[in-house]
Amino acid sequence: MQKYTLIDLLILGVIAAIFAIIFTIMWTVYYAVEASAGPIVARLLTYGAWFMPAPLAATIIRKRFSALLGEFLPALLESILPTPGGLTNAVYGLCQGLFSELAYVATRYRKYDVSTASLAGALPAVAAVSLDAILFGDIYPLDYMVQIFLAIAVSGAIYGVLAYYIAKGVRK
Repeated sequence: MQKYTLIDLLILGVIAAIFAIIFTIMWTVYYAVEASAGPIVARLLTYGAWFMPAPLAATIIRKRFSALLGEFLPALLESILPTPGGLTNAVYGLCQGLFSELAYVATRYRKYDVSTASLAGALPAVAAVSLDAILFGDIYPLDYMVQIFLAIAVSGAIYGVLAYYIAKGVRK
């Protein structure tokens, strides 16, 4: 197993700091979009931003658990900031990071391409929908739950692609 270097840890720290701020801002964006366009559009436009640091960190660092750490660390920082999620943000970050990491596990940590980043962005939708239902009672009829899940997964996939291209630019 590859060891993390000081540079890797610094990259994770920068990603954590930047995305903790982005996550905090996204709460306001989410609620504004939800009020004007509804919950499905709000999830489609915003949820992927909460999944983005995992494929970003993994694509830059390219080591085991970098997606998990890339997702969990900013969520941990976000949990100490005054946001509606509070400490549950850290739980979301851990679970979403684990699902994102599965995309890289599936390739045996050999592929860090755009399709893997897209999958790493989409898979956390499973954790997000599950935790929204368990922790906040967001349970709807099956057809509506499927729409919510698809909106979140598509959002994550799009933000995963964006993360890939940002990482590609950083790695140059």
